[in-house]
Amino acid sequence: MAAPKGNNYWEFRNKHGREHTYTPESFWTEAVGYFEWISKKQWNKHESIKSGDRSGTTMTVPVTTPMSIGSFCIFADICEDTFSNYLKADGYEDFFGVTKQIRAIIESQQFEGATIGVFNPNIIARKLGLTDKLDVTSDGDKIQNVNPILEVKIIKPDEE
Repeated sequence: MAAPKGNNYWEFRNKHGREHTYTPESFWTEAVGYFEWISKKQWNKHESIKSGDRSGTTMTVPVTTPMSIGSFCIFADICEDTFSNYLKADGYEDFFGVTKQIRAIIESQQFEGATIGVFNPNIIARKLGLTDKLDVTSDGDKIQNVNPILEVKIIKPDEE
């Protein structure tokens, strides 16, 4: 049997929504665990030796893994939407500061790694939203949207 229309049963709830998996303190603790884990995680890159007696052979070079919001969210078992929500002040004020700090640390590691050449600078620049914008069409003038209207005139054979 359905609840009667116009009821106010929802007012009897003690809380609305589900409990957060984390408190701000435990979220920071999880982030520290991620930072420690990712700092130990390495990929092996195979590079060719270009000169000397061993020229043409390959060697394995350990490479640092870049941090990312995505891999942190997988580590913390939350979705990226939850992380984004924590960055909003409405309803998540307690998480706002710690989430901004986590994001700043991750972006700093990406930027610094790209700056010294450990990570691909082009990928990191795109990921961080760093772009050079160059106006190659208007020479610095304001661009106006122009919608040309084609005028078609039909000429009948007897009007020529």
